[in-house]
Amino acid sequence: MHTRTSVEVICTREEYMQAVVWLISGLLAGWLARLVMKERRIGFLADFTLGILGGVSGAWMLRSVGGSVPPAGSPAHLAVAVIGAMVLVGVARLLSRFTRRVKISARSGAVPGMSDLEAYVRRLGKVERRVFNALLRRQTIAQDITESFQEQLTFGQRVSDKIAEFGGSWTFLGLFAAFMLGWIFLNSAQDRPFDPFPFILLNLLLSCLAAVQAPVIMMSQNRQAAKDRFEAQQDYQVNLKAEMEIMSIQAKLDEARELQWKSLLELQNRQMEILSRMEQRLELLERNAE
Repeated sequence: MHTRTSVEVICTREEYMQAVVWLISGLLAGWLARLVMKERRIGFLADFTLGILGGVSGAWMLRSVGGSVPPAGSPAHLAVAVIGAMVLVGVARLLSRFTRRVKISARSGAVPGMSDLEAYVRRLGKVERRVFNALLRRQTIAQDITESFQEQLTFGQRVSDKIAEFGGSWTFLGLFAAFMLGWIFLNSAQDRPFDPFPFILLNLLLSCLAAVQAPVIMMSQNRQAAKDRFEAQQDYQVNLKAEMEIMSIQAKLDEARELQWKSLLELQNRQMEILSRMEQRLELLERNAE
């Protein structure tokens, strides 16, 4: 009786460990698939579910090939689960993209009487449709990039930018040098300094300052990169709208030129008719004079 209970406990532990590995593999697979494929339409729960199913399918494929499944909880077991989950999540993402393309094609071709321009507009991206709508409505899309980007920042992001700006200034360098010199002078002049040479407490403070300041500066640099991407997107929209405006002006000029040619041809035909009538009248007058 005691042996059976021990075996049951061992099996329970192995099953529990295996379930934990499946959960971890699902989380890793969903996160890796989201990072690699850069697709956000499928949510986190779907990634998690597909990751778990992919982990199970990875172990099943390994067994079907003839390999032995590594023990639960080992790195090899987790690697097999993540690989299988990645395959299944990738297949699901590709099927989702293919389904969306088929829906877009069917929707653009199923509407009766739809022109090629309307079908093309339906296949455009969000940015292109926004620019196209602004062009049709005669709206401007140029804006102050700095002001627009600053409005999107949170309070913490603005504080970190101010800290990074202050940390990269001559004021901070001067205050920091004065603080260090004052600290060294204060501990060197006293008989019982609170931080004697080699100034271990000062080194600790400097290490803490560097540990805090480095992530703040990196966050500020990331926001600067995000601002550059935002500026590039705004430039793309403005350039795209300008290109569309130029193409529209060229089309209008071509249309006006065609209308002008038509009017000139009509005027020429009328002049030719008038000349032919005048010639006929002159011939009649000459005959009457004879």
